[in-house]
Amino acid sequence: MHKLLVRSGKFFVVIAATWAVGASLYIFFSPVSAHGVTGLMLRDSSTMVEVFTREQSWDEAQGLWGILWLVFFSGLYLLAVRVAWKGNHIALAIMSVTAVALSIVTGFSIGGAFLPAALGLFIGMLLFLSSKLLRAQS
Repeated sequence: MHKLLVRSGKFFVVIAATWAVGASLYIFFSPVSAHGVTGLMLRDSSTMVEVFTREQSWDEAQGLWGILWLVFFSGLYLLAVRVAWKGNHIALAIMSVTAVALSIVTGFSIGGAFLPAALGLFIGMLLFLSSKLLRAQS
């Protein structure tokens, strides 16, 4: 039973990391809509207002800062895979709680895409900890 829980935990962590990398790539390559209004005052004191919408890349919309956040999120989950394979349960627990918290805090921007990965990482961590508890009781 112990080995099954560990393998299941590793499976959930790998799936979470795969989801996170996929979400980062999806966000990076998806176009972002930019909406705006420009105003122009003419000589006869009339005003002309123009409403525009344009599509831009994630890099154009967010710049280097936005790219670094995507790399940070993906890196967190890839590091979690390494930590899970080494069997460091405490570090995995800290990382899973951090991932859930970051997904909630950034929920109005990119966090919603990473929330399933955060929950998968949390489930994987729970499986690891339950296997450790099961082993301690034996």
